Amino acid sequence: MKEKLISVLKVIVPLTVGLYVIWYQFNQLTDEQLNQIKESFASANYFWVILSVIFGILSHLSRAWRWKYTLEPLGYENRFINNFFGVMIGYVTNIILPRFGEVWRCVMVSRYEKASFEKLFGTVVAERVADLVVLLLIVAGVVVIQLTRLRESLNELLGTFLENNSVEQLLLKLGTVFIVGLVGVVVGWRLLTRSNNPLFVKARGLLKGLVDGILSILRMKKKWAFLAHTAFIWIMYLTMYYVPFLALSETSTAGAGAVLASFVMASFSIVLVQGGIGVYPVAVAQTLVLYGIPYEGGFAMGWIIWVAQTIMVVAFGVASLILMPLLNPEPSEVAS
Repeated sequence: MKEKLISVLKVIVPLTVGLYVIWYQFNQLTDEQLNQIKESFASANYFWVILSVIFGILSHLSRAWRWKYTLEPLGYENRFINNFFGVMIGYVTNIILPRFGEVWRCVMVSRYEKASFEKLFGTVVAERVADLVVLLLIVAGVVVIQLTRLRESLNELLGTFLENNSVEQLLLKLGTVFIVGLVGVVVGWRLLTRSNNPLFVKARGLLKGLVDGILSILRMKKKWAFLAHTAFIWIMYLTMYYVPFLALSETSTAGAGAVLASFVMASFSIVLVQGGIGVYPVAVAQTLVLYGIPYEGGFAMGWIIWVAQTIMVVAFGVASLILMPLLNPEPSEVAS
């Protein structure tokens, strides 16, 4: 009963937060701002939005093909169409049940391919490790591009800090932070590796899965093909995010820094709230304001991107749920 309640809350709480953010943001807008947003939607060039959706589909096709490379070392030769169906089912599931999409993706594919769920899930972990590395590289790129702004802020912060602290005080504080951090790492590692507490046992399993995932990438015969698809997927992600900016006059002149920074914040919003509902447009708008783009234009752009990609994911996800059983009438026996 308790587990069911927790599962329900995991769905309801993020969804409620997202809906509240939508209500709150629209209530903060003046009638003039609302009219400007409506005008942005009406005047948008939807050719660029449709092109964005096409780039999104290409990224999902590439993700389905890339999955083959992590499955081959395990002796599995899944049909491409089933891999694609699984990927899209995973995405649409994540909109309803956050972070459950990868699990359901593996459940569905294991049902129609001769592959065990556990091994399929292990390969998905490997994919996520690769994707996480790319996302971190993009974040690092944003930091480098915005280095001048960051340096100015850091200089102001350090200047104020040094004015209020002597060299001895500064060294004492740095030494304290280092010692506390070191003790924390040692204690945390001992608990992680030796504790029988369910939380730490689960954390150990997660860590092992990540390590195994990384190693499975290294053991692949077609490493370069895997890396090429990974690069292609993220190029498509960035392209499908940037292209709609050309649909509005307010955002058409946005520079690389504005696009990358808002892309990163929009990506984080999807993690915070299922599907980024309500939060995605706000993250885009608030970031673009820092680059001189009017809030109304950024807000409209956030909604245009989110709605277009969500419709695409829902359409292909639902179609996959319908077509997968029809094209695979007899579920395969699961291999060990």
